[in-house]
Amino acid sequence: MTDRYDRIARGLHWAVAGLVLVQFATGWSWGFFDRGTEPRFYLFRLHLYSGYGVLALAVLRIAWRLTHRAPALPEGLSRVTRIAAHATHGLLYLAILVQPILGAITVTALGKQLGTGPVHVVLAYLIAGLVALHVGAALWHHFVRRDGLVRRMLP
Repeated sequence: MTDRYDRIARGLHWAVAGLVLVQFATGWSWGFFDRGTEPRFYLFRLHLYSGYGVLALAVLRIAWRLTHRAPALPEGLSRVTRIAAHATHGLLYLAILVQPILGAITVTALGKQLGTGPVHVVLAYLIAGLVALHVGAALWHHFVRRDGLVRRMLP
């Protein structure tokens, strides 16, 4: 397979992936520190600002994707696999847009009134599952199908 995503699409993909990893690391580790401590506050701020970064990059990424076609999927994929691929990508795009907005609402007074914190946490676990599915599918394409799909997104 020779079709690749362009440099901007690849750069946005990996920048979002890196920030999402920061989100998981900070969101799940600040609980190890006591409330009011500097390390916990530092992790919270890093989580908050990287979440804003995910949101900004999500808007750019979605705009780019709407104006630039993705390479075709490899030949020989079943209809179910194609639907699963499109659904997973669509849900990931939705997640990188909705989760930071929900997080921003959660830290405001409105979020306290709406009780959005638990929803934000549950959605984080759903996103982790989608990311695991996405990475697992990429590894399956690379090591089992050997169809070159992964190379489309590598630098």
